[in-house]
Amino acid sequence: MTQTTTDLAPALKELLAEYRRARGPVHADRLASAVRDLSAMFTGQAPRRAGYFARADWRRAYVEYYLPRYASAVARVLDEMAIYDPEFLDRPLRVLDFGCGPGSASVGFQLRGGRASRLVLVDSSPESFPDAELLLGRTFERAETPPAGPYDLVFAVNVLVELEGPDALAPLLQLLEPHGYLVVVEPAMSGPTRRLMAWRDELVARGWRIAAPCVGAERCPMRSQPDVWCHQDLPWSRPKLVVEIDRRLEAPRERLKFAYLVITREGRDLARLAPWRMVSNLHLERGGAWAWLCGGEGDLWRAELRKRDRCPGKTEFLRADRGDLLKIEGPSRAPLGAEHQLRRI
Repeated sequence: MTQTTTDLAPALKELLAEYRRARGPVHADRLASAVRDLSAMFTGQAPRRAGYFARADWRRAYVEYYLPRYASAVARVLDEMAIYDPEFLDRPLRVLDFGCGPGSASVGFQLRGGRASRLVLVDSSPESFPDAELLLGRTFERAETPPAGPYDLVFAVNVLVELEGPDALAPLLQLLEPHGYLVVVEPAMSGPTRRLMAWRDELVARGWRIAAPCVGAERCPMRSQPDVWCHQDLPWSRPKLVVEIDRRLEAPRERLKFAYLVITREGRDLARLAPWRMVSNLHLERGGAWAWLCGGEGDLWRAELRKRDRCPGKTEFLRADRGDLLKIEGPSRAPLGAEHQLRRI
């Protein structure tokens, strides 16, 4: 089984071109200045201002710079969902986009081919709704608080970092259809991600299941490592304007980095398909290679592959990257060798 990775770059290019025809041309200097302001707020270097979407320049900067990133992240999460629940995304769904802003999550869902029989966008800043309607090319229900469900799919993208704590998202779980999913996507910063990891353990203790990225551990083993946090670090095709803004801000972000949880009550999960997940970069050393793997056994496995050892699937391991799903047959905790059979899922 091989995961298909959706590249939204061509669709985003066309979509943003239509957006600029409607909203006017982009002024790169102004855009870079607005992105600098937003970035300072999002990273805690400046006080966060409520209702920042009311400012037209910040709203435009978010659409041009941040929306492509988070729409692409949502598409990657849904690509993975298609592995463990392949039929789910093939039907029209009741979708709630909480803290939608200009609709980043809904755009990612729609550009990936998702169909919504009901689409509800919720945000405390109604100024963002016209942009979302333009980008989605359709009407939707608008609200400042979530209307009654149930929903098959609920998105909360880049909102937890702005809330006092993860429990602010707990009411969204009560809106889910039993086999539905809550998809939470956050910046890959240490603080927000580690709070998400802690909430993950609380949810499991309450009887919720983590469909992804976890593969069966009762408690998150990465929480015992103070210098690591669970996030994705993937290649992606940045829009040209994003590349230009990164250059102007001298902060190249060539990789797509984000943290996420997919939560369900009775839906399917990755654990039934993938015993292990690579949760670090692959470290190449003179004598071989190693990486941290997370699995259902509870502790991280420092999986080592020595150059001299013959391991079926050796090439697969050497090509693996953070976030890859691995199936390894053989004794865990032991150096990878002839007694192991390894393949990427």
